[in-house]
Amino acid sequence: MRKILFSIILTIIMLPSICFAEPIIKSDSRTFDIIKGVYDLRGNVFVQFPVHGSNMTITGDMTKVYMYQQEVHGSGNITLSFDNMKFSCDKVDVYSKQRIAYLEGNMNFNSNGLNITSASGSYNWKTKIAIFNGNVKVNGESKPDNTKYNMETQSFIE
Repeated sequence: MRKILFSIILTIIMLPSICFAEPIIKSDSRTFDIIKGVYDLRGNVFVQFPVHGSNMTITGDMTKVYMYQQEVHGSGNITLSFDNMKFSCDKVDVYSKQRIAYLEGNMNFNSNGLNITSASGSYNWKTKIAIFNGNVKVNGESKPDNTKYNMETQSFIE
């Protein structure tokens, strides 16, 4: 009976690492709900995990990492980085299974001298397409909503 109970507890503890690549997590304070598989991180949050050959890094004030669902939701002074590209915003929702991140509030994107600002946007790391919405500006020049940028070719999509 003890072996069975021990096996069940060990399986529950190991589920996060089975479902999601084990992230590097740092924060001023954190809790982990073992049943739900949720990290609740507060203060100087740093979360990094491998995503298809590169690292995705999220920093901010508050973040929840849902290990079983493979999601990250953060708010307050958020940065989202993939290698040499960096997004900053007020709020981020990352859905790893769909390979997409939604960014909201005072969004700013920087990569290789390109600066794009907007109210919100998204980035799909499978297609390498970023979409910018609301008061879009590219290096200070106004652009239409739904401006699309291909990160791989470093060009705008008409």
